[in-house]
Amino acid sequence: MLYYYPNKPILITIDSKLIAEKSADPNSVAEIKKNGTRLCLWQSKEEALKHHNYNNFIFWNSHKSVLKYQPCAELLDELRSLNLPNNTHLDAELLHFKTTDIKHQIYFYDLYWYNGQQCFQEFRARRDILGNILAKQNFKHLELATQYKGEYKKLFDKVIVKKENEGLVIKDELGKIVWNLKTLVEVNWQLKVRKPSSNYSV
Repeated sequence: MLYYYPNKPILITIDSKLIAEKSADPNSVAEIKKNGTRLCLWQSKEEALKHHNYNNFIFWNSHKSVLKYQPCAELLDELRSLNLPNNTHLDAELLHFKTTDIKHQIYFYDLYWYNGQQCFQEFRARRDILGNILAKQNFKHLELATQYKGEYKKLFDKVIVKKENEGLVIKDELGKIVWNLKTLVEVNWQLKVRKPSSNYSV
């Protein structure tokens, strides 16, 4: 496996003029950013021989380290039920005690590899594949990020009321992954706006 570092949004403020511009952009979409740990979730039989894993699932963070995290049995059962093809990489957020009483939750954003193939499609197409993967049943521990369009300032003010919500990530539906083998790469097709706090991770 070649470990490609996940794409990193550009951080902006809610007062940025880009908020209004993106609200009016038909190719723009916003997702709620949770207060969690970036999770590069791999399903790979080959990599499972080299790294600590749970039934061929390897829980990487955004800095190429395997997370010191032990998923609960129910979460693993739900992951197994997805029947993912070998060598699939899902981009997600792990919610586990960063917000009190929220644990063993995975919040999915994107798809980097599927069935051993890099995903070169636009974000809109990758999300369609990811949506089909997660649409099979109702899950307790797995969730696909809901997408919103327009009026991002009003949406931001609404979502930050919940303590587990960090803010928004605004994405270009035509955006493509920028592949990098050495470090996190900041991409202009993603913009992150978050409420003030000193406790958020990358």
